Formats: sequence, C-alpha cells, structure tokens
Amino acid sequence: MYNSGWNKLIKSNDCYKYAPTNNVKKKYCLIQMSFNHDEEYLIVGDTKGYLHYIELLGDVPCYKILGNIGRPTFLTFNPICTEEILIGLDTGDIKIWKLYTDINEFSLLSGHKLAPTHVSFYKHHCLTSSRNEVIIWDLNSYNKVHQLNVRIKNAIKKAAFSNVGHIVVLYHNDTMQAWTLRQLHKDTKIDTKIFGIRYIKDFIFTKDGRTMIMGGTRNISILNTYDWSLLRKLCLPNNFIEAKQLSVVPCPLDGGANKILAFLSSKNMLQFCDINALTFLEIPISIDRIKKFVISPTGRYIAYIDQEGCLNIMHTDKIISKKSLQPNKLLKPYRVHAHKISDHLECVRQNIKQELNMKRLMPILKEFGEYPEKYRTLIWSTILKLPANKNAYIALTSKVTRERFALNILKSLPLADKSKASLLAMTIDCLLQWCPLLIQCLFLPNLIFPFLMTFQKDPLLAFELILSILLNYCQKWFEYHPLPPLNILGIIENILLEADPILLNIFCEHGITSREYAWPLLQTAMSEVLSGDEWLILWDHLISFQKPSMLLICVVAYNIFLKENIISLLKSSEDIKAFYNTQSHIRAKDLLKIARKLDQKISKRIHPNHYLRDELLQLNHSGPYPSFISEYPKFLIENLADLEKLKMQEQNLQEYNCRVADFEKRRLYAETEAFVKQIHEARINEVQKCFQEHINNLNWKWQTLLPYTEKEKFCFHLYKNSDKKSERKQEYNNCKIVEEIVSNEDANSRNYKKLQQDVTKLECEVQNFLDSLR
Repeated sequence: MYNSGWNKLIKSNDCYKYAPTNNVKKKYCLIQMSFNHDEEYLIVGDTKGYLHYIELLGDVPCYKILGNIGRPTFLTFNPICTEEILIGLDTGDIKIWKLYTDINEFSLLSGHKLAPTHVSFYKHHCLTSSRNEVIIWDLNSYNKVHQLNVRIKNAIKKAAFSNVGHIVVLYHNDTMQAWTLRQLHKDTKIDTKIFGIRYIKDFIFTKDGRTMIMGGTRNISILNTYDWSLLRKLCLPNNFIEAKQLSVVPCPLDGGANKILAFLSSKNMLQFCDINALTFLEIPISIDRIKKFVISPTGRYIAYIDQEGCLNIMHTDKIISKKSLQPNKLLKPYRVHAHKISDHLECVRQNIKQELNMKRLMPILKEFGEYPEKYRTLIWSTILKLPANKNAYIALTSKVTRERFALNILKSLPLADKSKASLLAMTIDCLLQWCPLLIQCLFLPNLIFPFLMTFQKDPLLAFELILSILLNYCQKWFEYHPLPPLNILGIIENILLEADPILLNIFCEHGITSREYAWPLLQTAMSEVLSGDEWLILWDHLISFQKPSMLLICVVAYNIFLKENIISLLKSSEDIKAFYNTQSHIRAKDLLKIARKLDQKISKRIHPNHYLRDELLQLNHSGPYPSFISEYPKFLIENLADLEKLKMQEQNLQEYNCRVADFEKRRLYAETEAFVKQIHEARINEVQKCFQEHINNLNWKWQTLLPYTEKEKFCFHLYKNSDKKSERKQEYNNCKIVEEIVSNEDANSRNYKKLQQDVTKLECEVQNFLDSLR
C-alpha cells in the first residue's frame, strides 16, 4: 500500500478539491476517473500510475492512495462484479484488478495491439476500442467474444455500446458504422453529411438507448437509433465553436430518456442544454479550465479534472438549480426537494407522452405485430390521450342512482362473475348520466365489455377509453336511433360493391342485407368473431392508425376473407345469423392485410373518410366530458325534456304498481289463510265424528259377545267329562268366534286408515288449490 490512511478532501467554495502529492510535495496530474454504480466511491488514476480511491458516503469525502497500477488509458468499475476495476494500459492489455486485495494480484485481457482508449458495457459484454481495433469481451468468462471488422484505413476515434445492444464506431473522417449485437455480420453506414454536422468530436447514447447524440462543430445532433434518422438539431452559440465531450445528466423519473446534456465547449467550459426544448441553461457557477469531466450514474455528482490536473467534485444540484431552470427556458426544475405524489405522476405522464409517440410505437407494432400485454393499457391511453379527468368522472358517478330501468340494458349480457357484472353495471350507469339517450341502446353492453375488460384495473381510464371509442369509432351510429345506422351500413355496402360485387350480388339474391352481415360485427366491435388475443391485436392497429374509418373497412375485409364459408351457409338463415355471432379462426394479421389494401384502393367518392371525421376527438383534461347528444336525431334531442318527464312518470307508475301488487298479495294471503283454516276445522270435525261412530260399534260388539261367552263357560263345566270329540268341537267353535271378532276389528282398522288417507289427500288438494291462488 502506498498510503493506508484516510484523508479528507478540502472544500473550496461549492466543491471538494483534491490535488494529490507525494512525500516530497510533488504534485501528480490526474488523468482518468470513474464512479461506481452506487455513487459511493470514485477512483482516479494519475500520470504516474497511482490509483486514488475516494469515498463519498460521509459528510466530507475522504481519500487514500491504493498503489501503482500503471498509467491508465481508461479506468472503470466492472458492472458485473463491483469489486473489480478494469484498467486500460499503454501496452494494449486490459488489467482486471480486485479492490481490497494486493495491488500485484490481477488478471490481464490481451487482444489489442494498441492502447485501448474507450470502454462501454451491455449486459455481461464489454466493448473496448483502440485506434484500429474494436473487441467484444465476455465478463463472465473473460474471453474474447468477437472482433469487429472495422475499416483499418480510417483511424477510430470512438466506439461504444448502447443499452439496447447497438454498437457504433466513429472514424476520424466523420463516417460512422453501426451493428447490433445479434447481427455482427451485418453493418449499417451512418451518413453524417446529410445531417449537416462536421468534425464530430464525440457521441453518446441516452440511458434507454433510443437516441444517439453527436457533438461537433457548430451544432449538436440527436439521432433515432431505430433507423438512424435525424430527430433534432441544436445550433451552438457563436462563442462556442464545438462540443468536445458529451455526457447526459440523468434526471429523476425520466425513464432513461435523458433530456439534459452536459458538454465541454471549445473554451474548455462546462455547459448544459435541454435537448428537448433546444435551449441552453444558465448556471450560477462558471466552470471553466476543464480537461475532462464525468457525471455519476444517477446524476448526483459531477467530477472534473481541471487544467492543473486537480480533481473537483460537486453536487449537481449546486449547478443545475431551480433558478437555472426557469419557465423561460421551457424546463422544469431538475431536482425538486419538496414535492407531492401528484408532481411525480405529472412528471411521469409528461415523459411518457414524449417517449410513447407514434414515431416510436409504429415501428414496434410493425415488427412484432402487437403491443406488449403488460404495457397495452399505457400505450392505448397515451395514443388516445386519455386525460384521467377525475373530477369529471366523479361528477358522473355521484349522480348514479341504480334505477331499475337502467339495469334492463344488462339483460343482453348476463355475467356469472359478480365483480365483472358490477363493474359493467357501474360503467353503464355512468354512461347513462353522460348521455341519457343511451338508455335505448340495447347493444351497449356487448360493445363496451371487451374494452372494459382490457382496462378493468383502472375504471376511470376504462370509462374514458369507452367514451373515446363512442366519440370517434361510433360516429353517426345514432342518427337513426333506435334503428340500426342505415347510413353507416350504406357506406359498408358501397365499399363491398366496389371491392367484391360478386359477394354482394350473392347476398342480394338470398335476401341478406347489411343488417345481417355488417351490423352484428359493428355493434360488438368484432369481439364475438375474433378470439381475445386476436381482438386485442386488431385494436392495437385500429387505435394506432388513428383512423376511425378503418373499423368499417375491417368489417368488409372480414366478409371478403371468409367468403367461401359464408356461401356454404346460405341455405339456412339461422346459420348465417349464428355465423356473425360465433368466433371464427381468423388472424387479425390477415384481416388487417386485406383492410389496408381496401383502404388504398377504394375510390374517394365512397371512402368512409368522405363521410366521417378522420381525426380523433380528444377528451377534456378539465371540465366536463364532451357531449354526445349531437350524434342523435334532432327530434330526439328536441324532445329530450319530454323524454325525461316520461321517464319520471314511468318511474312513478312502477312504484305505484309495486305498492298495489304488494297490497293485493297481502289480501290474497289473508283470505287464503282463513279458507285453509276453515277447511281444516271442517275436516277435523268429520274425522272426530267418524272416530266416535267406530268406537260405538266396537262397544256394541263387545256387549253382545260377553253373554255368549259366559254361557259357553257354563256348558263347558257341565259337560267337562264328555268325550274328547265333543271337546275339540267346542274348542273349534270358540276359536271361530274369536277369529270373527278379530277379522271385524281388522276391517274396521282398515276402514279407519283409508278414511285417514282420504282426509290427508283432500287436505293436499285444497292446499295446492290455495297455492295456485297466491
């Protein structure tokens, strides 16, 4: 160890300064530096090869010198292993040295013939470049993965990775060459001449890798890394000849789409600009005489080496303050110390609007065919510019009364899931408050349900999505309300006439109108004929196209694509009806392919754009939502007050009918109970009478039987010495008499049971009759 003790940095004005010296007070010049990922440490290399280790955790930064590592051409932390440092050497080797170990314990990556000067990372890959070589290393195995085929005739000025896997090489003659990590055999030439930029000094990527910023003479250019097209250009002031070194300043909640750029001017002054607003920032501190600077990963610190070779460390807030970001610069404060959650959300929304624009979304949709399911809600709401107008939504929900007639609409779409049914009922109630005339729209649940399920986690945005669909994609659907939209169906029929007259002729011969082959598809937004995933893909495109007329063209395309299936079902009208309400095995990709061709080939005279508004109507960010009344016939609008009066009368009539029905029910119940009680008492009296007669008969039989038995006993005693034959005869007669008595008793018992069954049966019949009266 050169110096094992810790020493504090000296504070000078608004920064901490470090001027390393040896034991004889000889000062060394610092040349390379790098922050670690957590912004806890900073390592610096000097001209003599010593490594200086600075800790930033305390109130005052502290430093110590770890030892001699060799004169570095670059210095950086390993992102895979934070305890390792990668050091470029003049010999062409790359030293891998672990902190907290002996300075002589290290590994070498050999491959460069000349000294590597730049290093960048992507995942577990590391890219290093010298004047004539660009090598990609694997940091897990420390092996050489690939060496790019660069143009050796032109010296390399810089090569770098982006965070999405792009590789760009800048040559000294201002030409640029680009690859992607997945296609290293295929390169792209970036023609910088068409951008009007000369003598390119440096280039960097934003953290999200979507844009590349180039600095050169007189201007700074911002390119789209998807197709390397020019997005913006910022002209430098007259007192700045060039931008020599560039670095982005990460901002909170910017999602990697950095908008603040720091650059070193020709006068060695550190300047800042907003690349979105194309303006320069006024900073309170003049930072000049700079040789090199670096910004920490999250933008908390700025470190720079001045002309004397000393290190200066500053907090970014001291430079980019609220005062330097005034509204006249079209910027918001860089770092807000006291803020609310709403400020965070607004910042996120603004950045989302800037990032999720159609220039970026359409290439994604074109390449993958759909949007990621995880971000579909965010993308749809951004394209349609849903405002999340909470005040307007609450104003509608507070008026909801859950009236019985409103729930009648839901009969067309019964749902077993109670949570979904409740969400649908609440949304329909809000729609009826927004436009009461929708009460007659019986297809409304089937139309809005798939959109509601897409946004079911956010009822507010789901409601606004449905409003946007009704206002834009359901134009002129209600001019013939409550009849089907004959005007819209006429447009579809005209398109089919031009696109496939044979199919239309077949429909006419079999008496099939647009009400059968078009209206069922429209009033369900094609959700019943497509699977859930294919329906989402279809609407990914319909919303991205921002052309409401495409929905009508897709209806025609569906009929053309399934022409053979339709012809095979023409024998039965029931089969045709079921066909347009049953899911078919069709891909949205195939449907859209036909729809795009139709959109281009249809003559302007019959194209839906000729009749419909082809620009999306946006919802208000404040105040009430736009009115939907204008979509309805004039006579309905004029008689809206009468309709409200009739609705109140209908409600009062329903309440009166309920009261009358309840009174009648109670009256019938009371009469029924009295009748049942009367019948029951009469049957009980009859049963008691029958039972008494049965008891009287038994008493008479026993009275007649008693004298006879006494007489037999006397004869038995008188002739007890007679022969056995006469004795057996007497016994037989006695048994016969007993059997007759028992048989009479059994007959009477059976008669009694039968009588009981008859009574029970009669009571059941009476009870059923009374239940029918209720």
